[in-house]
Amino acid sequence: MKPRFSLTAVALAAATLPVLAGAASTVVPAQPSSFDPVNLRMTVDSCTYVPATVRVAAAGTTLRVTQQPNACLVPGTPQRVDVRLGTLAAGDYQVEVFASPAGNGAPTETLRFSVTERAEAAVFPPIPRPLTDYSGVWWSENESGWGLSIHQAPSNVVFGAGFVYAGNNQPLWFTLQGGQWSSATRWTGTLYLTTGPSFSSPDFDPRLVLIQAAGQATLDFTNEPVNGRASLTYIVNNIPVTKTITRMVF
Repeated sequence: MKPRFSLTAVALAAATLPVLAGAASTVVPAQPSSFDPVNLRMTVDSCTYVPATVRVAAAGTTLRVTQQPNACLVPGTPQRVDVRLGTLAAGDYQVEVFASPAGNGAPTETLRFSVTERAEAAVFPPIPRPLTDYSGVWWSENESGWGLSIHQAPSNVVFGAGFVYAGNNQPLWFTLQGGQWSSATRWTGTLYLTTGPSFSSPDFDPRLVLIQAAGQATLDFTNEPVNGRASLTYIVNNIPVTKTITRMVF
């Protein structure tokens, strides 16, 4: 499927507004796929632009970005800023940028863009994929001191980094990589252990880095998903371990 993308920008800003005249904003990435994090990238006046006042609201497929600019007599240094619009489903969208908190009057910029469906292999049966994002820091509520950080890309690739303790009670890191989804809620990959030189060494010697596959790990998110719980099962040195983990809420 060919991605489709169209963008029009009307720059009506005066020099006193946060978005600099003549510096049209853009949508990043330029051709977003479904559930990519989408940002509005603006070039602003660092004096008039006040990040704490920026708000994003949705009305149907229109995203309204509002702000309360400072009144500055002398222009500030231009700077580039990103404002997150969200992770969006496939469809056509419009962004309206306003230089007032209420969004009154005509927008200083109007941008239109399309989010396309992510390409999938045309095979039968379909390749399993998750229906939500399980990214976050997970831990065992009854075993503080260790945990697992999971990053799930919009393409459904998973990378995990675990911070645990070895048999000698010394800190140990492992990573989960190269896996695949066997269902919408179950992922299995390889567990790797990595050692290397101290991060504080004045000269980093990559020859001292050792990466070794140490076993297999499975994440199963079907375990009470409403409560944000999952099962982590892994095998290291032929020893199977299963833990119930919970996503931390910050």
